[in-house]
Amino acid sequence: MKILIIDSQFFTRAGLIHLCTSYTTDVSIFEAATFELAIDYLKHSDQYNLIFIDMDLPDAEIRPSLAIIKKYAPIAHIVLYCWSRPMSEIRQALASGIRSYLPKNASAEDAKMAIRALLENDRYLPDESKMNELPHNTQAESFLSPRQLEIMQLLAQGLSNKEIATILGITEGTIRVHLSAIFKAIKVSNRTEATLWYLLRQKRLVS
Repeated sequence: MKILIIDSQFFTRAGLIHLCTSYTTDVSIFEAATFELAIDYLKHSDQYNLIFIDMDLPDAEIRPSLAIIKKYAPIAHIVLYCWSRPMSEIRQALASGIRSYLPKNASAEDAKMAIRALLENDRYLPDESKMNELPHNTQAESFLSPRQLEIMQLLAQGLSNKEIATILGITEGTIRVHLSAIFKAIKVSNRTEATLWYLLRQKRLVS
C-alpha cells in the first residue's frame, strides 16, 4: 500500500505515520508539508492508495487541491484529516471528492478504528458525520470532479451544452461526455432530473 500525507504540521504527520505502521508493515508512506511538494510526489510517483489531506494548507485551498489530486491520482482514497470543522464544510469537501473524514482530535479508540478501516480501503466517517446526516447521494457526489460540479451548476441555470462549453473553454463533445458520466453517477436519465438533483443538493448544503 502507498500512502501520501499532506499536512504542514510535523507532529500530526508523525502521529499518523506511527498509527498506520502499527497495523501493517506492507506500506510506503510519503509526507508533504506543502501542497507544492505533494504535487511533485503526485507527478513523479505511481498511484497512491490513500491520500490524507489537511484542510488548512499554507499554500493551497482545499477544493482546487482536490481537483489536482483527482487528476494525478484518480483512484486514490482521499481522506480529509483536519481539526473538527462545521458540518457544512465537511459536506462540501465530501461533495468535492473526499471519501473519508478523520478529525485530528478524534479519540484514540476512534482513530485506531478509522485507520484499520482505511487500510482495508473502507470508508470512514466519525459518529457526527454518519451518512444519514449527510446529503443524499453523497457517495455518488464523491465520484464527481470539480469540473463536473461546475457543469452541473451551469446546467441548473438552464444553459445549453454549447453555452456551457463556451463558458468553460471546452468542446461540446467534452460536455456530452461529462454529462453522461454525471447522469450515471447520480443515477438520473436526463437533464431535467439532473437539474432537480442539483437544486435539491444545494438546498441541503445550505440548510
